[in-house]
Amino acid sequence: MGNFLKKDLLVLLRDRTELMILLLMPILLIVILSFALRGILGGDTSYFHMDVAFVIEDDEQQGVIDFIEDLETIGMPREVIMELEQVVEEVKPYTMLEDLMNNESVSNMVTMEELEFSEAEEALENEDVTAILLIPEDFTYRSLQKMLLNEGGGSELKITVKDYSSIRTDVFVNIVNRYVNTVNFETAISQTLIDLGHGDVLSNRADGEVIETREFGGVESISAREPITSFQYYTVSMAVMFVLFVGAAIASKAYVEKKQHVFNRIILSNRHPIVYLGGKMISASVISFLQLIILFLVSTLAFRTFPLDEPAFWGGIAIIAIILAICVGGFASLLTALTVKYENDALNHIFSGGIVTLLALVGGSFFPTSEMPALIGTIGNWTPNGAALTAFLKWMQELNMTTILPYLIRIATLAAILIISSILIFPKRRSL
Repeated sequence: MGNFLKKDLLVLLRDRTELMILLLMPILLIVILSFALRGILGGDTSYFHMDVAFVIEDDEQQGVIDFIEDLETIGMPREVIMELEQVVEEVKPYTMLEDLMNNESVSNMVTMEELEFSEAEEALENEDVTAILLIPEDFTYRSLQKMLLNEGGGSELKITVKDYSSIRTDVFVNIVNRYVNTVNFETAISQTLIDLGHGDVLSNRADGEVIETREFGGVESISAREPITSFQYYTVSMAVMFVLFVGAAIASKAYVEKKQHVFNRIILSNRHPIVYLGGKMISASVISFLQLIILFLVSTLAFRTFPLDEPAFWGGIAIIAIILAICVGGFASLLTALTVKYENDALNHIFSGGIVTLLALVGGSFFPTSEMPALIGTIGNWTPNGAALTAFLKWMQELNMTTILPYLIRIATLAAILIISSILIFPKRRSL
């Protein structure tokens, strides 16, 4: 086995094209993707800064006054009106929108500039602003009617953009949509709770009774470690993607050896065919492991992606890398078995040219699967690269082997299936 490993390593080292694909290309992609999306995964959104024109046709204070006057007009008890006045101060819709825009995470991206509509249109045409957000007339009054009394059709925010394909446009529209959806969702919950006889807002009931306020708690975010950075994410995602190319590369060498009768000479030297197959599997596993470690170390030394002084951290990384490398060895052995049996290199090109790309897409190598439909994320976690990516990220966050064990079992199970299948497919001595 040692001789086979030495042979494959020497052959690979002499193939500069393969070395560029396996080492140089992932490093370049790590740099490009990490800088292009720098800070987004870690929560630093200042790199997507945009200027937005706010056109405010609504008078918030007058809207509140009109709403209170309506309460008095319909004969609502004074005690209830006073309580609702306090609620209005907490849920004024434009004030909530302003608070959102002034939030640190949003203000790093969005700079508000209040303009007249004609000025805003001109600024948008000159690309001085990314979008126009129009707060229509009676926005406050109509929103409060809908939110607190469930009357009327509510109001709406109007966004005008010039470049629909811009990432900044997408980001801003998503911010506003999230604000609107949150307000609508909380309003629906409040109204449902009121209908059930309890809630977190005040309401006028038929008997004049005031429902007491209740607090249902808040949301607390807990994380054992710092958020994943773009350099960390793309180091891992590119590593688990490009490690799959090792399987096709090793199998392609087997095709060349078959054509040049190297394989036949090995068999004539009284070596069992399965020993040759096992050599390919071990060679692919060792080369895959070395590739993973090199990529992690280069990223760490060049960009300080991972801590060098945490043995426990690197121990977990090594365990995941070993299991993934064995799985790649299984791919290499299966591709080698098919290549030798049918004496055709087409499957290796299909694997490296199409199947790896598909696995990378559903496995999250290009962008997090959290941004994709839930079904894609589920499928991705059952692919070897997707399961490995999730295992690496969870280990980086929690340093808990129990958490990543299910993903390691999936990878190991697939590796066993691939190896057994390759042994069954690989031609026996009498059929060579």
